Amino acid sequence: MSLQQGKFDISQLRDQVAVVTGAGNNGIGWGLCRYAAGALDMHVLIIDLHENVVDAAVARLRQEFPAVTVRGIACDVTEPESLGAAAAKISDYFPSKTIGAVFANAGVIFNKTILRSTAEDWRTTFDVNVMGVLHTMQAFVPLLQAQARESIFSATASVGGLVRGDGGAASYQASKHAVVAMTESLSFELAAKSPQVRVHVLCPCIVSSALGRTSAINDRVKAGDMAPSEVTVASIGTLADLAQTPDDHAVQVFDHLAKGNFYMITENKPPYVGHDFPFDAEGIIRERMTGMLNLQLDNADAFAAPIGAHPSSILKGPLFTELHRRRKNPGL
Repeated sequence: MSLQQGKFDISQLRDQVAVVTGAGNNGIGWGLCRYAAGALDMHVLIIDLHENVVDAAVARLRQEFPAVTVRGIACDVTEPESLGAAAAKISDYFPSKTIGAVFANAGVIFNKTILRSTAEDWRTTFDVNVMGVLHTMQAFVPLLQAQARESIFSATASVGGLVRGDGGAASYQASKHAVVAMTESLSFELAAKSPQVRVHVLCPCIVSSALGRTSAINDRVKAGDMAPSEVTVASIGTLADLAQTPDDHAVQVFDHLAKGNFYMITENKPPYVGHDFPFDAEGIIRERMTGMLNLQLDNADAFAAPIGAHPSSILKGPLFTELHRRRKNPGL
């Protein structure tokens, strides 16, 4: 967590409850659910937007880990009343159990630049990615504060919340910068009065997930082009086998929690991936911080991008160099 709180024995989470928002589809949240249930024997509350997606995820997790209790709630994180009602059901769903961890993980992404995006894109992104995290904090942190034993609150941001603004996915990256700042604020707020609540911000690099697909689907439902009952679990995306799987990513997350790291940057590197082409998050973050200290913004990456492409400050480093090589030379 912060410098004031050190390592954490994650084995003490056994037989406690893990609450995970944005967990119904294949992705980061699903990986966290599987690790919590499988490696730590935690009971799991799956929260996601669509009831049939939640029901399918609950059934899958129950079948795989029958020894733990798995419940699900269809909940819109943009509505504080909805999350408050979900939090109120914890004691009924898991009687005599304490909450060991809450992962505020629900999110959306629209891969659009500033000038190509709409005000509605930005409202939707901030409603889910920022206000959704805020509502999760306000609904569940008081429950953690009321417990005497140590617990975890983790908010999912992105490595994009630590590096320079990027040419594409502008609203997404801006929202993740906000999540980092919000979670830092929560850590300061709780440090003295509720030190038993350990606060972390999760900053993933590249993880195979269905986030892009589910964001588009949810947009269609919101527009009335698709009924909620038609939504099914989205297939997981891939990145030429260079991305972390949700399961391997979850291992790295809990390793960070055990070490007490506040900024949980989940880098694409061994042993969490089977290759040696890291994202190089530390290098890109350092580049931004150096520029800030020099009061300069280096836009050289924009000139390197093909005309018409989204200029990117993060699509570089060994992982993307290797991905580009494979796309140019398939089969090699």
